[in-house]
Amino acid sequence: MSRDSMKTGLIFGTFDGLHDGHKAMLEQARKFVERIIVALPSDESVLSLKGRAPKFSWLDRSTALIKSTLVDEVITGDEDIGTYHVVIRRHPDVIFIGYDQMDLKKDLEKTFDYQARSFQIVTLHSYHPERYKSSLLNFI
Repeated sequence: MSRDSMKTGLIFGTFDGLHDGHKAMLEQARKFVERIIVALPSDESVLSLKGRAPKFSWLDRSTALIKSTLVDEVITGDEDIGTYHVVIRRHPDVIFIGYDQMDLKKDLEKTFDYQARSFQIVTLHSYHPERYKSSLLNFI
């Protein structure tokens, strides 16, 4: 996959405390696309997905991503999980999946027929997952 063939990338993630693992993932994605959009779940969606509220609000998480200059746009993710309205509305050339998002990858593959979909799914490599994984870090 060359950067010329991939213009816009979409990344799903909570980014609840932007850490070096997140930054490495976003830098890796940037090598493939000109524009990165993050679909950031609302605080209510995080609670539904993870069974706990995020430590940082949607606004704080979004602001941290934009201030990092690693992403071009942050949008609110779908309130109804698995509907992928953001994919349908934004028409990304590639959807980047974190190394720990295999369930998301399987669901995207099931939802969007391989022959009919207009995007590629690319799994990004981990960056020191034993140290930089949100569930292991205790952000104050």
